[in-house]
Amino acid sequence: MIKGWLKFFRVVNLPTVPGDLLVGAAICACGAGALASGFYVNLAVATLDAILIYMAGLADNDVVGASTDKARPIPDGEITLSSANLSRVLCCLGVVIFACIAKLPLLWWLAAAFILIAAFIYNRTKNIFLMGFCRGANVFCGAAATFGSSLRYLETWRFAALIAAIAIWSAYFAFVTKYSEGEEFDEAKKRRVGILIGSVIYIQLVLLMVFLIKPLLIAGAVLLLALRILKETAKGVSAS
Repeated sequence: MIKGWLKFFRVVNLPTVPGDLLVGAAICACGAGALASGFYVNLAVATLDAILIYMAGLADNDVVGASTDKARPIPDGEITLSSANLSRVLCCLGVVIFACIAKLPLLWWLAAAFILIAAFIYNRTKNIFLMGFCRGANVFCGAAATFGSSLRYLETWRFAALIAAIAIWSAYFAFVTKYSEGEEFDEAKKRRVGILIGSVIYIQLVLLMVFLIKPLLIAGAVLLLALRILKETAKGVSAS
């Protein structure tokens, strides 16, 4: 049963999600002087919510494809459809609860809602650009959670860097999504897709070194370590 849930939530992919927000926050914080007192708290909560949103999207994907997917936990009988539906609801509920407790800025709420809606639409249309936009918007969520409405006052270079990162993330994940089509029938391709997804954490780490905010760089290094550990300890769990 545990292995079924690990496969259901693509646990090997999860460490790649928080780094999106770290990059968005680091770009905006670089050279900004003293950070707001709630900077790290907001970022931590937004990061947790990003993982829950990602998990909700994965749960929805498997629920939608329950009757057509191959080698997935629901059709394989490892997880019931009702349990999958419940997990989707609980993930969404957790996002709202944590965001309310932390009083995340309105701009974050709008970006998070966009990601969730886009992910649910993607699961029904398989439009690769929607998946790309989800991960691009994830970068924006890191900026929105920590700077909120103050984003309008960013220096031109920081604003341009943020937009560039969002565009690169969107294009990269749109490409990976397109390339991954048919991976369930090709083990070699599935491994390559896993490598492409895992590679993003190295890109995140490089950018965190460029926009040097030491606590965020340390967090990025921890995420890389978590990814490496999961790849070694959860080899039987599909990463894509």
